[in-house]
Amino acid sequence: MNQFWKHWKKEFSRHMTIMVVPHGIARPRQLSFSIPFIFFLFFCWTGLTAWAGYLASQHFDYWRVKADAHFLKLKVNYFASEVKRAREMLDEVKEIDSQLRNWLRLGSREAIIQSDDIGQKASGGPSANDMADLQKLLDGRVSEMSLQEVSHQVSILRTETERRLQSFREIVDKIQYERSLYRATPSIWPSPGYLTSHFGPRLSPINGLEDWHKGVDVAVPPGTPIRATADGIVQFGGWAGGYGKLVVVNHGFGYATRYGHNRQVLVKRGDKIKRGQIIALAGSTGNTTGPHCHYEVYYMGRCVNPRRFMRYRG
Repeated sequence: MNQFWKHWKKEFSRHMTIMVVPHGIARPRQLSFSIPFIFFLFFCWTGLTAWAGYLASQHFDYWRVKADAHFLKLKVNYFASEVKRAREMLDEVKEIDSQLRNWLRLGSREAIIQSDDIGQKASGGPSANDMADLQKLLDGRVSEMSLQEVSHQVSILRTETERRLQSFREIVDKIQYERSLYRATPSIWPSPGYLTSHFGPRLSPINGLEDWHKGVDVAVPPGTPIRATADGIVQFGGWAGGYGKLVVVNHGFGYATRYGHNRQVLVKRGDKIKRGQIIALAGSTGNTTGPHCHYEVYYMGRCVNPRRFMRYRG
């Protein structure tokens, strides 16, 4: 055992010589180091390398975190600005929505659904978070808004947008309904002429007896175009006893019209027609004393005075 330690002690006491031989005439140089000194340099170099690597990794993580925070700040700033811009656009949409409802005489959706609340005073207002976010916007500290705050604003925008979309759908439905109702409501004269018999009680020109005239008679020359007074679908076109050659149009929304005593019918059952479209030519077929258009208007299955609907001459 003693010999073993003596052997290693002898080995460690040896020196290592490094000779540097330069080019040219310069003398070679020798550097001599002991083995323990070389081990010492090796451990020092290893320690310095490890320490430098540790410091570098710490600084790298710091700069990476700092860079991530900077980019995150830019993202928050961008999204907060977009939320602010979207909010401004939504406010304009709300104003337009209110104007459209006033023009269409629509109540608010909430007033319609919550009819029991009518008469109560309206209330509401921004929350504390909303006021804090607004203050940051006013102070120019948008970048201080956190992701949670931006997410909260986005959620509010989404909810409000869905409400506005629903409101606009109601407005579109209302406009479509009003347009369809307008197109289906009789509003013009069936032919350009003059009235010879009004709606209501009268003495029949055929037999002289008192009867109830279900329409109006518009005297016109034979062959005068007879026009549909509203959009609709032809329900009947042909001979119908005392009506002579008759056209019946179903307009929908409870309206229907009849055009009698025609010389010629120009449409057939199932045809889709538009207001003002020529559907027949005036004549004196059926029970009549002369050429004219016998015009009737029905609403919900009951005959009504056509004069209420003859606002414009076709």
